[in-house]
Amino acid sequence: MTNTNTGPNAPKGAVGKEFRPREPYTHRLRKILEEYPDGSQILREILQNSDDAKSTEQIFILDHNTYPSNRLINPHLDYEKRDFQSLLKLADSEKHDQFDKIGVMGVGFNSIYHITDSPSFITGDKYVILDPHEWYFRGGIQFDLVGGRLAEHYPDQFAPFRIPCDKKFEGTIFRYPLRNSSESEISKKIYKIDEISEMFRKFYENESINCLLFLKYIECISFYELEKDATEPKLLYKIQLDNAEDVRQERRLIVEKIIPMMDSLTSGILDENQQLEATYVASFSRQKGVFKEPNSKWLILNYLDDLLKTEAYFKDKFKKSIREYKFIPNVGLAVPLENLNATGRLFCFLPLPIEMPFLVSVHGYFAVNTNRRSLWSSEENEDLSLDSLAYLKIEWNKYLFENVLPNAWVKLLRGLPKVLDIQLIEIYKFWPKIGSTSSIASSFCKDLIKNVVENLDIDDCVFYGFTNWLSLNNGYLNVRMLDDNLLKVIGNIGFPVISAPPDIIRILKESKHKSSLKILSPAIIRDYLNSNRARWEDNAISRQEVLQLFEYILSDKKFNELEGFKMIPLANDTFGTLTLSGESYVYIDKTIDEMKNYRNERNSLINQLNSDRLVDKKINPGLYEILYNYAKAGWDKCNLNIKILDEIDVKDLILIISDIGENRELSMNEINNVIEILKRIAKIQNNTRIEGNDLKSLDGLLIPSTENKLVSLDEIQFDDMGDKLSEEERRDYKISHRSINIDLAEELQMQTLKGTIYGIREPCWETYEQYESLTTRIKNILNDYSINSLFKEFLQNADDAGAAYFSIIVDERKMVYSYKKSFFSEEMVGWQGPAIWIYNSAEFTDEDFESLLKLGIGSKSQDDEKIGKFGIGFNCAFNFTDLPSFVSGKYISFLDPHEKFLPAQGKPPRKRRGIRINFKEKNWNFKRRFPDQCRPYEALGCDFSEEFKGTLFRLPLRTDELARQSKISQRVYKISDVRSLFNRVDGIKEMLFLRYIESCSLYRMTDGDRKPQLMWVAKIDNINDCRDDRRKVVNSIDDAPTYQLDIERKDYMQDKQVSEIWAICTGGHDEIESEFDENFSEDFEKFLKEKRLIKPRGGVASLRARSDEKSLDELRDELIPNPPELKGEAYSYLPLSINTNLGVHLNGNFSLPSGRNGIPQSEKDFLQADCDDAKWNKYVLHNVLPDLHVKLLDYIIELEKEKHEQETDYVPHSIYNLWPIKNLTTGLYKEYGLNVIRKLGCEGYEIFWTKSAGGQFISLEDSKIFGTKETVVADILVGLEVPAVKLDENQIEHLNEIVKFGDPFPYVPVTGESVCDNLRAVMHSIPTFTRESMFKLLDFILQDRSSFGILTGLPLVPLSDGSIGNFGEIYYVGKQEHLDLFPNTGSSKFIFTELPRNLEKFFYDSDFCAYTNIKKFDASAISILLPSVLKPAKELKWDPDRETLPNKSWLEKIWSILNEGLEDTDFKRLSVYPLLPMIQPSNMLIRPEANNPLLYIHESVHALFPSFPALIKLKVRITNMSFPTSAHEDFKKCVIECNSENVIDSLERIRSNNSMKRWFEKCKLSSEEYENFRAFIKKDLATLIARGKSQAKFMNVLKSLPIWPLRSPKNKFIDATSGKLLTNKIPFFSFDEKIDFYRCDNESDFYALNGLGVTSINEFEYLEIIVTYITTEFPSPSQDYVDFLKYFLSLGNQEVEDYLKRFPVIPNESLTKFVKVNTLYDKSVCSILANADKFLPSDLQDNSVCLEALKRMGLICLPPLPPPPPPPISNGHREVLLNSLLEQLTMKSDNGYHDAIFAVDGEMIHANRYVLLAASKKFKDIFRDNTDNRPIEVNFRQDSFCVFLKLLYGQPFKDAINPILCTADNYEKKQDFKTYYVSFLIDLLKLTVSYEVEPVRIEVEYSIIECQCISVHNLCKILGCLERYDKDQRLGNFYKPLIKSSKILIDEQLLELRDNAVDKSEILQMENMLEQFM
Repeated sequence: MTNTNTGPNAPKGAVGKEFRPREPYTHRLRKILEEYPDGSQILREILQNSDDAKSTEQIFILDHNTYPSNRLINPHLDYEKRDFQSLLKLADSEKHDQFDKIGVMGVGFNSIYHITDSPSFITGDKYVILDPHEWYFRGGIQFDLVGGRLAEHYPDQFAPFRIPCDKKFEGTIFRYPLRNSSESEISKKIYKIDEISEMFRKFYENESINCLLFLKYIECISFYELEKDATEPKLLYKIQLDNAEDVRQERRLIVEKIIPMMDSLTSGILDENQQLEATYVASFSRQKGVFKEPNSKWLILNYLDDLLKTEAYFKDKFKKSIREYKFIPNVGLAVPLENLNATGRLFCFLPLPIEMPFLVSVHGYFAVNTNRRSLWSSEENEDLSLDSLAYLKIEWNKYLFENVLPNAWVKLLRGLPKVLDIQLIEIYKFWPKIGSTSSIASSFCKDLIKNVVENLDIDDCVFYGFTNWLSLNNGYLNVRMLDDNLLKVIGNIGFPVISAPPDIIRILKESKHKSSLKILSPAIIRDYLNSNRARWEDNAISRQEVLQLFEYILSDKKFNELEGFKMIPLANDTFGTLTLSGESYVYIDKTIDEMKNYRNERNSLINQLNSDRLVDKKINPGLYEILYNYAKAGWDKCNLNIKILDEIDVKDLILIISDIGENRELSMNEINNVIEILKRIAKIQNNTRIEGNDLKSLDGLLIPSTENKLVSLDEIQFDDMGDKLSEEERRDYKISHRSINIDLAEELQMQTLKGTIYGIREPCWETYEQYESLTTRIKNILNDYSINSLFKEFLQNADDAGAAYFSIIVDERKMVYSYKKSFFSEEMVGWQGPAIWIYNSAEFTDEDFESLLKLGIGSKSQDDEKIGKFGIGFNCAFNFTDLPSFVSGKYISFLDPHEKFLPAQGKPPRKRRGIRINFKEKNWNFKRRFPDQCRPYEALGCDFSEEFKGTLFRLPLRTDELARQSKISQRVYKISDVRSLFNRVDGIKEMLFLRYIESCSLYRMTDGDRKPQLMWVAKIDNINDCRDDRRKVVNSIDDAPTYQLDIERKDYMQDKQVSEIWAICTGGHDEIESEFDENFSEDFEKFLKEKRLIKPRGGVASLRARSDEKSLDELRDELIPNPPELKGEAYSYLPLSINTNLGVHLNGNFSLPSGRNGIPQSEKDFLQADCDDAKWNKYVLHNVLPDLHVKLLDYIIELEKEKHEQETDYVPHSIYNLWPIKNLTTGLYKEYGLNVIRKLGCEGYEIFWTKSAGGQFISLEDSKIFGTKETVVADILVGLEVPAVKLDENQIEHLNEIVKFGDPFPYVPVTGESVCDNLRAVMHSIPTFTRESMFKLLDFILQDRSSFGILTGLPLVPLSDGSIGNFGEIYYVGKQEHLDLFPNTGSSKFIFTELPRNLEKFFYDSDFCAYTNIKKFDASAISILLPSVLKPAKELKWDPDRETLPNKSWLEKIWSILNEGLEDTDFKRLSVYPLLPMIQPSNMLIRPEANNPLLYIHESVHALFPSFPALIKLKVRITNMSFPTSAHEDFKKCVIECNSENVIDSLERIRSNNSMKRWFEKCKLSSEEYENFRAFIKKDLATLIARGKSQAKFMNVLKSLPIWPLRSPKNKFIDATSGKLLTNKIPFFSFDEKIDFYRCDNESDFYALNGLGVTSINEFEYLEIIVTYITTEFPSPSQDYVDFLKYFLSLGNQEVEDYLKRFPVIPNESLTKFVKVNTLYDKSVCSILANADKFLPSDLQDNSVCLEALKRMGLICLPPLPPPPPPPISNGHREVLLNSLLEQLTMKSDNGYHDAIFAVDGEMIHANRYVLLAASKKFKDIFRDNTDNRPIEVNFRQDSFCVFLKLLYGQPFKDAINPILCTADNYEKKQDFKTYYVSFLIDLLKLTVSYEVEPVRIEVEYSIIECQCISVHNLCKILGCLERYDKDQRLGNFYKPLIKSSKILIDEQLLELRDNAVDKSEILQMENMLEQFM
């Protein structure tokens, strides 16, 4: 190419070929730079290009000379021709097929345009200048440097290169002159020298070595600086590959072979498995100036994967060749060997700003983004099409990470053993791992470690094995993540264990190797240890290491495989051997945690003896706990020879004691040891006893004595006598050491002194025990006996004993005893507090005493006249106590189930379970020997001086301490709870069925009471009348006594009493009746014997009267007592916990459990279980008690008859109150009641009361039973002398149930048919009873449907006119509203319309109507009756609200009937009548027409139907009536839904000859109505359009609707074919009001019009319309236009921006005119000199998106202003000054504080010298010269000086100047105040300088800098004071660059001032001042 236009500034005579790009250069460069970051990225791009050019050295020189430039020297670099072409092709590359090149030359190279606008370079004999702006060479030019002798002709041009330019240059040297003008269209950024220097530094600090890791040729990078006027550059930094000679071949291996390999691939001759690998250690050095840093070594691997495999993959998956896209499967890995804690980076030859989640840096021939800062990844391009290049690049990156990189990594790991610098333990730092880093790295690396594992071979030694490298084939994997210390031990004894991180373990277990893995296990180690004993036994390793191995091989619990291992840690620091023989054992004590609860064992045997039979307690606590727990669990029954110390054999412990020595005196320490061993023995014995096993023999056991010698257990006693024995007497005995307590003595069965002495001397003590296993047995018994049973059980026993009186005494006394307590035993002290006393008037017999000893048998088992089984029920006392006692006759007895509280006896000594003492024995004075034991009895009349009459039980209550020790119950009852328990006892009902008890009472004793206080008493009042009957036992029902029992209960605490009268019948059978024998089993005789030969007996009790107010005498005197309601219960002589819900109490001789507190197991089991017990109970209930019940009722009825005879007005109620079954009675008790009723009926008992014949009792057979609801019917029949009896419904149901059983029973229910027969016999005319009575009678009759056929002739038909008709005549049944529809119809033909509902259903019953000739009123009647109200017509004017027919109400009722009578409706006959109501446009009745239907809108939704007003105006015919789905099909076609489709059809019919537009105009819809109607249409528009597509006529009608608004202030509406549609979301704007654009208020409008076929215009077309109007009509800007423009600027559309910048369409700030964008300024960087005509409106200026767009369009952007200096930190000045001084200053008064006076503007200002001197030393000179205290003249304005003084006083700056700022509102112009304020600040600055107040001066300077939008005048004022008052050059440094950058604006303001000024000298002066800075 020849140079046809070298440019105006081309060197004369120089001719060159044209060298320029073929595209808009600056535009494309600017876009490229937006993607390419600046900074050190520029250097990296240059490095890459140099490496591609195969340069080995890269030199950067920063030249400070003549031309500020950045000069880069690349020796030995020759640019090829293709490289030149790359420089010209922006965003393209000539290297896409050069597989030995890294970059895209021509793209990355352009990053240098960040710093320069015109780079140049010399390479070989070529000199090239690039000129993108076409300022000189139309883009660029290439010269022949040597041939053209350019250096000779133009030496200045080449002087900066500083090389000989008269010959070919071997290499390439670039020159990048730094940008120095903001006129660049490429970039506005101007780099300074120091910024380039900083760029070099950052590269050295952050990138340096990284940039050399994966390059192929560059071996050295140097940075130099050529200072001004220097002749030689100075070295700044150097990075170098020191061992380049050694590794050069490996570095270049792949790059030098890739081109021929790719050619072979293309030609198809490449061999398979062509992989290249180079691994080496590179040594790098860094040098900073003259200082050289230590070398850094890196392990580097470069790898090229199989090209054929890669090509096949992409051909198969994407049909692409890797050559087309330069996809080379080349990766690399690098590790810093001297910093294994570093973080790896991601590389594509050069580092990317992406960290890896591991140590290793990863390089790959990746597809990087254009800016080369990240990879193509799916996260950034999720929606890419599968055939896009972007998607292909993503897949390529994934391929490298998933397929190539894992192969390379495996090769790296395989080579690690060869690298000497790597420690074995650090191996896993070289592995990949998953970590939290960049999302790109994480996404690509998520499966990396998995893929690496999959590429490993089983023989690859890449795993850590503690002493050597291991493979999966020869190592065992630690999958349980064992402790590293343990693994180290295993490894150190030579076992090949692999230790690996959890991630690697997990992946290995899921990999292809999972079946080949060898897993470390305890079994493997056991085998190894067994075969390699020399490696660990006999001190081969430490004791601790052996124990670690021991703990591990224990972990799988294969204890049977441990035999022979010498690993037991013994207390004597040796090891014991594990065995399974069981011949000898080693014992282990409790763990520390368990011993915390054993205070006495802290210094136990285990800590005192270093025995070879004990496990060492000093070993690791974890192992110790494991051994203890395994031993405690029994080693899974393996009998391993380690047991817990609790299992130590007694004989071993005895031997240990024996070894100490028997005949010598022991030390205290030895005694303590012996006692500890004894405790062990005692504990073993105790556990053995608890388990029920035989105790270990204690033969040979030695016990320490008080003489500190060991004595045989058989010869020694424990001292329990206290002071009751003298020292002399003690000498006769060998007594145990005082350290042995009573508990230990008892456990060792040591004899006691008391037992030894008294067991021999006191023959009057009888052993009186219960023989069974008591504590457990009693505890189980208590499950059946609650505390509530105590009263009943003792009451029952008292009754069985024949006692007449029974009392409970609640003893609340806290007994106080003397210091020397005299009790049976010391243990009994705790039982002397509060107690329960139980008294009965019968004495114990010998049999009674014996019964207490036999739990579960009892002495009453053979006496069928006794209730209980004494020996079981008595045990309920143990709910409260563990030590009951009682006195009866001459004996006092104690029971001690725990064998704990009574003195021990015998040898070995044993505490007895009970003792009976004859306190009357002459040789044994019980009270004298144990007075404290007897004291509680005295207050109850028992002083032990004579026999006690009766029996008195004492139940002392448990205390908290005693309860904790109890094995029976740990429940503690407070005495208040006990008192409350007995207070709740009724006392009356408990005595109902007893035979002897006649009185029950409750007493209370408190501290200080001499005798018990009576709380309540219950007694039988008429006992003399009934005593014989109560005690009588009969064996037949006939002999069963029936008697009255009068009982009274008085409560003295509440002053209340209850009186009750009962009727009771008791008796039974002597034996089971023969007909029921078959129900019992063959073992029935055995059953009877076990159940005490019980006979079927019982009783029934009925409560006759009860009162809380009346006495028994008053109740008995009443003639007619009111029987109270009774909720019946079941009894077995005493109440059971069962409610029968009967009206009586039932007592039966039932078969009960031991507890008596309820039925066995459950009520169901009690009566229904398949056992003899349940059968027996059922027999008693159903066959014995009903006979007694019937007899009792008969007895009561006889009493009722007597009362009726005495008082004729008396109405008996007994049968109702005493009905055998109550409402809640269910189950077997209901069956019981039915049996009673059956007996009453079948046996003809006259118990039913009727009012007929003056009132009488009759039998069931004679009764006509009616329910309470049929009272009226019954009364009618009674009036006819029919014996009607009234029962409630439940009672009648009971009678019916009995009938259902099918057995003969004299009950026949009354029916309607039978009543008809009775009525027909007595009713010969219309009856006279009331209508209500007739209704009830009819209802009763009609309930019986069989009566329908026999009603004919009965005068019982109620008619509407009030008369009564006869059944059989024709009548209509309907409602009053039916009659009102046709008022002319005779009401005498209609049934009474207000029939009760229960009757109404019969009159509408089809069968009833058929029998009686009564017709229903329905639609057929309407068709006949309609002409009487309405005439045939097409339409009829109609007032729906008129009173006469037809009106709205009438019409609705007619239609409601017609719609129901579908089958009866004749459409043709009814269609001639105007029956349809039309409500709009007017009220009319319309004839039904299917071809012109009405539209239905319900009245209730008119207000919710927004389009309703529009439909009215459009005259759409609307009705408020709709038809149900069940209506006639022809009717339903006449009224249709009011939807948009039907409305449009209706409009088409209505408009007639009018066009749709004309019709809407005539109807005059409002804007709101248009809106609502349009919304109505839009809602179903999809449906309408769908119909329109198939019906063209309908589509035309739809489009013709004029409902679409225009963007016009006149609210104009047009159809969907006449306007223009703007693309959705474009804001509308127009200067012209005459427009035809549709107004789319929302998206739905737009899409609706679009759906109707309206085509929209796009953004650009619309913009052209607006721009054309602006450029032709010249309108003024507006705020609306600004808003409109913001939208287009925010689009970021290059086409729009290019279009707008061509025209004057941008408004200025004042909105006065439109200008081109390149005439306005960015206010954010030049706001200090405001000019509204030169800036943007604030809405555009403040919008960052719009501002960036305007900048791209040419908005003038000055360099940003430097930030102002920060305000100074307060020096604490104001904190040390007094507020009071400031207050005095503001008062301006002359007082004692103010000794300094200033004259300012003629006014005196007073201040304090001390304050001023403290603030400024300058005042010292002023005050020194002013000795006479005259006013000091101040030549500043008063306001400035006053503020200055406030600041000196310490007032904050903002507070001090606030009064000045507040005067701003006093100025008419804002600029006037700015001028004043600047002058004020300048004065203040002068004051601070004059008085040398530096802190205040800095704040003032900062305030001056903060002033914005000031004028040139004010700026010059500030500049005028700089020379004298700008002490720190702060203001100068701020304003100088500001003025320089704002030159254009300043010139414009000066020009404007010059044009308007009269005297131009001031302006000239300002220009000269400003010129210095510009």
